[in-house]
Amino acid sequence: MLQRISYETLQRAAIYGAALSVSGCFLLYYQIQRNLASGPYFTEAVAAVRANKEACALLGEPVRVLALRLGDKGNRVTTEQAQVFIPVRGSKSKGQIRSYASVRNGKWELDKVVLELKNRPEKSINILDTHGLN
Repeated sequence: MLQRISYETLQRAAIYGAALSVSGCFLLYYQIQRNLASGPYFTEAVAAVRANKEACALLGEPVRVLALRLGDKGNRVTTEQAQVFIPVRGSKSKGQIRSYASVRNGKWELDKVVLELKNRPEKSINILDTHGLN
């Protein structure tokens, strides 16, 4: 014979199931952010901005990287190309690094890195442009 399960037991199971589902979603979101942030198209772009004196002067030291917004439609990574918008903040301003990279000879190489400032949208700094537009 089947035994009835109490309402309280079902309620507890639903709450625990929901908590596990939400925790899994947060873990997946964090893991995707971490994987994107470990790519050379991300790390080399951030290093290039930190090495640029004009960018550091406008942002203010120290230049910190903020969490990637995975919902930003500008963030795209395929097996051949990457376009990542990296939010950054300094002591004077904040903005975003636009990093464009592609795979050449089996290795990721930056094509273009641009810093855009939030408080001065007309002022964008070309940090790197391998197509001669810098």
